[in-house]
Amino acid sequence: MLCFCSSFSQLNAGNGDGGEFVMQSPSKQLTVRVSVDDNHLSYRALHRRQTILEDSRLAWSVGSKEWGSNVTGVRMVKGKKRTTGYPTIGSHSMAHNTYRAYTLDVREAADNDYQIEFRLYDTGIAFRYLTSSDETCVVNDRTTFRLPAGADCWMQTNAKYYEDGYAHYVSDNLPKDKVAGPPVTVKYPSGVYASITEGNLVNFGGMGLKVVEADCFQSLPEGETTLSGEIATPWRIVMVGDLNSLVNNDIVSDVSSPLSPVFRGDTSWIKPGNCVWSWLAGYDVTLENMKKFTDWAAELGVPYNLVDEGWSHWEDKAGGKDAWQMVAELVEYSAKKGVKVWLWKAYPDRKGIDGLQTVERRRNFFRKCKELGIAGLKIDFFDSERQEVTKFYADALHDAAEYGLMINFHGSNKPTGLTRTYPNEVTREAILGLEYGSSSAYQDVITPFSRFLAGHADYTPMSFEAWRMGNTTETHQIVQTAVFLSPFRCYGGRPEDYLRHPAKDIFLDIPTMWDETIVLSPSEVGECVLMARRKGADWYIAGMSGEKATETTVPLTFLGRGTYSLATLSDGDDRQCQMNRGELQRGDVLPVRMATGGGFLAVLKPKK
Repeated sequence: MLCFCSSFSQLNAGNGDGGEFVMQSPSKQLTVRVSVDDNHLSYRALHRRQTILEDSRLAWSVGSKEWGSNVTGVRMVKGKKRTTGYPTIGSHSMAHNTYRAYTLDVREAADNDYQIEFRLYDTGIAFRYLTSSDETCVVNDRTTFRLPAGADCWMQTNAKYYEDGYAHYVSDNLPKDKVAGPPVTVKYPSGVYASITEGNLVNFGGMGLKVVEADCFQSLPEGETTLSGEIATPWRIVMVGDLNSLVNNDIVSDVSSPLSPVFRGDTSWIKPGNCVWSWLAGYDVTLENMKKFTDWAAELGVPYNLVDEGWSHWEDKAGGKDAWQMVAELVEYSAKKGVKVWLWKAYPDRKGIDGLQTVERRRNFFRKCKELGIAGLKIDFFDSERQEVTKFYADALHDAAEYGLMINFHGSNKPTGLTRTYPNEVTREAILGLEYGSSSAYQDVITPFSRFLAGHADYTPMSFEAWRMGNTTETHQIVQTAVFLSPFRCYGGRPEDYLRHPAKDIFLDIPTMWDETIVLSPSEVGECVLMARRKGADWYIAGMSGEKATETTVPLTFLGRGTYSLATLSDGDDRQCQMNRGELQRGDVLPVRMATGGGFLAVLKPKK
């Protein structure tokens, strides 16, 4: 167990009055105050003068020990200011974080003790519980997050596989007993934002957020987590700032483990990119059709073709070929076209085919894919974030790295920073994507500031079929690919529609990863999103409107010197996309107009 030194602050068990322990971020923008009241341990968080969290419980349990309600002693250890930096895949290419570390040594009745580790960033807070046990124990987390009155809150209530729409609530009228799948995004009357989620979730039940009171969430890990030895919960994270700060927040990855040694420092084989996909395009998964999709991928300049469920039942009786031999034929055919193949695979047993639940099955399947030249795997139907599933994610990514395979998790829970440890996870689902039917302009201008704050998402964007476009325009559909982050971008539309679209040379060139992102005014959750994103020297101004039209201007102060070529896509008549071209320079002002459910894209490239 943990050892406490003689300077440990003993609290009077009778009144539980141990004073207040104050923690601050490096520039003192964020403050956390931990106190003991009637032997209960609580915390509150403030951003300057704005209360982010009212008094909330710090509580958890290990075995029969219920901690946080019988506190007899607390000692705070202040750590040094620390700075981290590492490559990242997403809204920017490098993560830079500065925080101050604090540790609370806590003693409870009967000499039970544990630690709470805090990190205070200027952009948010993170904390976790730690102890040790010689026995295998059930570990639970009962932390609460109590919001001040009058705050807006956006949450979705699927904490199994995270495929639900976001709804808006006010913080003193949250839906009792509903369980939100994080992140939950909050806007305060002062204009400050926060988002609640978790990081470094490995071998632990994933955290849902149960509404226990009209203004209060409580951590609700799924299932039963059993651990022994050195025990640490995942990090509980509250990002804080403006919308630009949230979109560029790296706390989720910062609390996660660095690059795994399995890569031996080499991630050059991980090559994100665009992918064609038959599932939403309305084609059966046959070998003939998959060859057709490879042909389309080659014609579009798309590097990948994803073969979804159905391939494992392929059989060519006349030719004497089984499913694997037919996949090998497709891989060979595709290679001649410069296209690589991804394969779908279910995690559970499904339709008479074994799943990947055991180490032996998983490694044998990965080995076979490597031998055939498969580029990556889409692993599906987890439908849970129980301990065995979150452990599988890390184990599967480790094994996949050994075999040089990229991974896309579907039917999965939120990202929690594994991409820092295993960058071969190039996307995961955990979002109400286009496969559910049609686009919703309202949802599309919420998710960039909610679900995508946790990390990438395989929305399968961009369909030009009228019914799938829902209440959005063609330009809105195109801009989904620039705003929705997915390093492995699996297109949901029909390749033949892309080939005949007049803007194909523009939208097929949109990067899947970015070096820099700036969230621009008048972006607002549920109303519109407008971003400036840079890849190399090129800038993309990408906007989507919700249920109201948007008109604004963008001063191009972030451009470099010289003249830039300009290509724009905007909303034309009858929801169609219209194109214009021109030239602009730094300091010029770019007008932006978006129809209801519309979009806008400007591509600016330096002229040589």
